[in-house]
Amino acid sequence: MGATGYVEELLGVRDCALVGSSTEVSGGRRLQRFELRYCGPVPAACPSCGSAMHSHGTRSMSVVSTPHLGAPTRLDIEFPRTRCVGCGFVWRPQIGGVDEDHRITEAAYADIAQRSLRLTFREVAEEYPLSHVTVKNVFEDYVRENAARLRFKVPAFLGIDEKNLKRVGMVTVITDLEHRTVFDMVPGRTQADLDAYFSKLNGLDRVQWVSSDMYRLFWKSIARYTPNATWVIDHFHVVKGANEALDAVRKGLQGALDKKDRLELKNGLAYALRKRTRDLGSSEASALRELRTDPAYSSLMAAYDLKEDFFDIYDEHPTSRDDAEDAFNEWQGSIPEDKVFDPFRALAKTVENHREFIFNYWDCPSRISNGYTECANRLINETDIRGRGYSFDTLRARTLYRRQNLDRIIANNGLTIGPRIDVPGPLFVTEPDRDDEMVDEFIDPRSGAKMDAKTGEIL
Repeated sequence: MGATGYVEELLGVRDCALVGSSTEVSGGRRLQRFELRYCGPVPAACPSCGSAMHSHGTRSMSVVSTPHLGAPTRLDIEFPRTRCVGCGFVWRPQIGGVDEDHRITEAAYADIAQRSLRLTFREVAEEYPLSHVTVKNVFEDYVRENAARLRFKVPAFLGIDEKNLKRVGMVTVITDLEHRTVFDMVPGRTQADLDAYFSKLNGLDRVQWVSSDMYRLFWKSIARYTPNATWVIDHFHVVKGANEALDAVRKGLQGALDKKDRLELKNGLAYALRKRTRDLGSSEASALRELRTDPAYSSLMAAYDLKEDFFDIYDEHPTSRDDAEDAFNEWQGSIPEDKVFDPFRALAKTVENHREFIFNYWDCPSRISNGYTECANRLINETDIRGRGYSFDTLRARTLYRRQNLDRIIANNGLTIGPRIDVPGPLFVTEPDRDDEMVDEFIDPRSGAKMDAKTGEIL
């Protein structure tokens, strides 16, 4: 391998020879420096007018390279300049493998982007002679320049939810529920925000099912731009209304109790009341049975039974929409007239107001659930917290540009049709901040159950 070939192999810079190297220590940090000299072709004739070119001195530039020998590395590259005697044009070489806009090598440009997906910008800056702000800017520039190469197929099963992040504000998270991946993030959640996004998205005719909460602006945009989609209100958002109604009854009762009983009900039994009967521990089940014998708690236990019966609409009628609607009608008619049960009447009214979209759940062949989107929001929030308030562009990039996607962009120098599933099992929306940090569970999008990330077993 020649001198220039060695430099290209070692440092990723073409048409340059190694002149020397040195090691510096500044502020307790070691810096590796390499001195290079351009030795590539120099034009004898002016590329502009064809006249003869004469030497016009030399210049040098300093660029950041990938770490070498475990130390941050800079390259000092000397290059010639020539000047046309005819038109005055000054020529200088474009150094192959160097991104002169950022004054770093192309290899370092990609490496910083890769590292920034799983490390904080400050941690990446420790590997480079750069500030964490510069690392952040390099990362954002890289993903912005490569954005046109990242193309995800519009999913057939789409999840949508909003998230309020401490620095970014409200964002809308869109997921591919079939493959358990984040499809995109949109700043804001207003009608104008959603319309602006969906109006520019191609392939929306692929969407067959959409799962979200009861936020109608989601559906207004989806209905306008997805001609073949059916909206399903996520059943977790529906049934949690039963627990909220039960809590309202419990809190109303607490005010009539003495301090001891009030604290016991608030701190000792509130959690048990929210659990399904089948999930109660022996001591919890015994405590609730004891409450049934006390007339002071009769309304509370009636509310508990209403909550259980509401959950059973889903549990006991998994295949028939007609049976589920009949069960709801029967449940609605069973609500006692006493004013204490008004929270359950409010729940029934909510179901009536969204009846079509709630009961569309039974028509979907895969029992669509937005559980994965909820999981994605949690992971996005954790990423935001670790970054102490990323900008929207940074947070979106760290969410969408998983290492697998960025690898394909770099290797193929082209667009990614995806997200492609290479291996079975869960795909997470964010990479761990460190290689030894693992996410140990995820939410299955079909059942809503927590699953072990390694084994796929229900927890």
